[in-house]
Amino acid sequence: MKKKAGKKAKNKKEDILSEALHVQKEDFEKTEDISPEEKKKKKIRKIIGIVAFVIFNAIVLFFTARDQFSQTTPKFQGEPFGIKNVMFLLGGILCVVVVLGIETIKYVLMMRHLGEKVSVRAAFETAALGKYYDCITPSGAGGQPFQIWHLHSKGYSNGASSAMPLTGFVTMQYGFVFLCAFVFIFNNGAISSVPLKIAAYVGMFTYSIVPTMIILTAVSPSTSAKMINFFVNLGAKIRIIKKPDQVKTKVENSLNDYAECLRKIEKNKGLLVSLFVLSFIFQVAMCSIPYFVIHTFGGDLGFIQSLSMCTFVMASVTIVPTPGNSGAAEGSFYLLFNKLDTFGLFWSMLVWRALCYYSFIIIGVIIYLYGAVEKIVKLRKEKKSESE
Repeated sequence: MKKKAGKKAKNKKEDILSEALHVQKEDFEKTEDISPEEKKKKKIRKIIGIVAFVIFNAIVLFFTARDQFSQTTPKFQGEPFGIKNVMFLLGGILCVVVVLGIETIKYVLMMRHLGEKVSVRAAFETAALGKYYDCITPSGAGGQPFQIWHLHSKGYSNGASSAMPLTGFVTMQYGFVFLCAFVFIFNNGAISSVPLKIAAYVGMFTYSIVPTMIILTAVSPSTSAKMINFFVNLGAKIRIIKKPDQVKTKVENSLNDYAECLRKIEKNKGLLVSLFVLSFIFQVAMCSIPYFVIHTFGGDLGFIQSLSMCTFVMASVTIVPTPGNSGAAEGSFYLLFNKLDTFGLFWSMLVWRALCYYSFIIIGVIIYLYGAVEKIVKLRKEKKSESE
């Protein structure tokens, strides 16, 4: 009887996870029951969004470049570009390698814990392509749905395909929140701009909302339901939310699915701690890139100060709904580091964004191209073997 009950519970859990995966796949692949007119409107909105995004970035780059190359901008009078500068640039590139390496290790650990096949390639592709979709979708919302779809396409079970990206998401969010808390408490004087500080505090709070609600749903569903009810009703009263009942149902279902996925990992406390520590190191590596880039172009700024300032930048732009927070990130970086006596501030900003943003897009494109070439070679081999 116990075995049957356990089997039923397990099947029920797998059904829930399967449904969660199905929902995520639908979100990623989009539904096909949209009318032609709606499709056309969506396409137009997408084009307008891309054009606005490009114009916004161009404006930011124009003003920062104009300021950088004006006569009033401080000029660096140090040594010519040499081996020391190259070593610092390599340090910035190493940070990107560490970031992708850590994400890959996280997936390998989760694969092993869940009893799935351990594939370093699948782990790396999931990590890299997750970052790719985070960079090209507004507010970085495309990473997890794609990762779930990608893992499932590689033969991983429904439960594992859902649990790994969502657990990675929760630990990653909290890794950044803890880094922010550490910087805000121990080095709050890293910046003097009050508006930017407020934006950073708000950013840290909003960054923690989703993972906190997922954990709360897993630990105390009734408390989570009350909080959802309160905020949705508040949104309905101030006319932000038009259909409160539908919104409540959708949010509750999503959080329940996420919480169920998280429960598959939380049984191993040691694994959760490891994932959190790795996520914290990931965030430190990301926020360390400006230190190496600024020194590449002759700047002189301490590591802790640079790390703290970058953390403020990253936290302050989390609420900006552009892909990869682009535009706002460049502007905030320039405003913060503009006081440095360095001739290469503009180039520092560009190289920083190239490493922490565009590099992930390039890596994602390379993975797709490699996969496409691999498929073509495989098809040709199959046709050749059939003809023989």
